[in-house]
Amino acid sequence: MKISDQTFDDWVHEYNRLLFGLAYWWTGSCTDAEKLTQEAFLQAYRSRQCLRDEAAVKSWLVGILCHCHSQMCRKPSWRDEISLEELLVDPADQNIFDPEAIALRRALGKLDEEHRLAVVMFYFHELSYREIADSLELPLGTVVSRLSRARKALVELLDTNRRSSVVQEVDGI
Repeated sequence: MKISDQTFDDWVHEYNRLLFGLAYWWTGSCTDAEKLTQEAFLQAYRSRQCLRDEAAVKSWLVGILCHCHSQMCRKPSWRDEISLEELLVDPADQNIFDPEAIALRRALGKLDEEHRLAVVMFYFHELSYREIADSLELPLGTVVSRLSRARKALVELLDTNRRSSVVQEVDGI
């Protein structure tokens, strides 16, 4: 399939925010997220003729971004230390100091990477189950299972956090 430069440019405009958002969640740095996003688009442009179905472009681009991220993490120059707070704060988020948002970011930080990634892609970037499965090259059932387990873990983590806060308030009185 021949994909024109104009079509690709339209994809960049349409999906740049999505890819940058995912990259930011992974890297915790605007600079690194920009580099990662640019690298993903560059690789996508170079291999654009490999795309068989234009309807799958979103998951194809996210899959390329995932691949670029795993390559970036393998490089010895990759940053070793990123604080959890830096990692989980979205620069576009206006409610970063809201106690519930802070509790959610902390709970997300306690999930393992595969569950956190599924949650971020589904809830924060509104990818469908199918788009997540395609981009991560996973069976659809695995994505459903990961989201279900992640939801249960988040409920438990947030509930534990609430109980802990109530105990602290009662003890402080």
